[in-house]
Amino acid sequence: MDLIEFPTLSIVVPCFNVEHVVGKCINALLVQDYPREKFNIIIVDDRSNDDTGKIIQRYQENEQVKIIKHFRNRGLSAARNSGIKASKSQIVGFLDSDMVVKKYWAKSMVSELSKDGVVACMGGITLADSLIPNKLDKFLYNPTRGVLKHGENKPIQFKWFLLNNTAVKRMVINEIGLFDESISSYGGEDTDFAIRLWDKYSEGLRFSSNAVGEHYHQRPLRELQEKMENYGQTNYLRLLERYPVHTKDLAGDWINSLKGKLVFNPLVNWFVKLVYFVIPIPYFVRYFIASSLMRGARNPEEGIPKFNK
Repeated sequence: MDLIEFPTLSIVVPCFNVEHVVGKCINALLVQDYPREKFNIIIVDDRSNDDTGKIIQRYQENEQVKIIKHFRNRGLSAARNSGIKASKSQIVGFLDSDMVVKKYWAKSMVSELSKDGVVACMGGITLADSLIPNKLDKFLYNPTRGVLKHGENKPIQFKWFLLNNTAVKRMVINEIGLFDESISSYGGEDTDFAIRLWDKYSEGLRFSSNAVGEHYHQRPLRELQEKMENYGQTNYLRLLERYPVHTKDLAGDWINSLKGKLVFNPLVNWFVKLVYFVIPIPYFVRYFIASSLMRGARNPEEGIPKFNK
């Protein structure tokens, strides 16, 4: 695609209780180096109960901004879907409202999508410079993990593809469908959408280090472990049931197998915690997160079938 002929681009920004950063997020999008007539922002307030709604209202007179309000908290999938339905653009971008991007972000996304066969692109994520990294941050933003270790200019698999800083061609969304709104609690909506993308266009997912989002969000490791355990008890098991062909890629082969029970058990967990206390190597955090997921998957919520493979 010749970048002189810019495609239309809508950025969907789902919001929930982000009063500390949502203004920065929107302002960064409003100064993008992209033709104003080809670019708009769709803000979806998913029934925030802080001052997020008041901050968003400051932009209601801006012709580039469309504001959608949910009258009950419906979850991330529903918020993104509301934005998709309200847009008519050739490309739909998704940016979480606790992220702030550089002025060349939109152009970087579109440049990647202009390449033959590319249908979706995700950008990098870094911790905001103003935040002091905690132990969890040192793992999450480590350049040797996730999509960062795979680099650019080659297809990436669905398990690395996140939707919090992404752009997707509308024709592809029309083909694979919207986000699954039955996934309303933490975890799984990105994976479900990315699997459908990857199954249809296995060579079409890319990563761009130029489309970086600064993340203004921190949580303690324990909080993430609790969320991952809950995810393991619910949405994770639903995904394994829905996509059995991807069991191994989703780490389902670790739940009930001998290797899984040898690695993820209370005794090993206690030992790793002890070592981590003495030598806080960030890579150990990966074990704690995976262990929480496995613990949840072995103890599903009522009404969720156990994974028996």
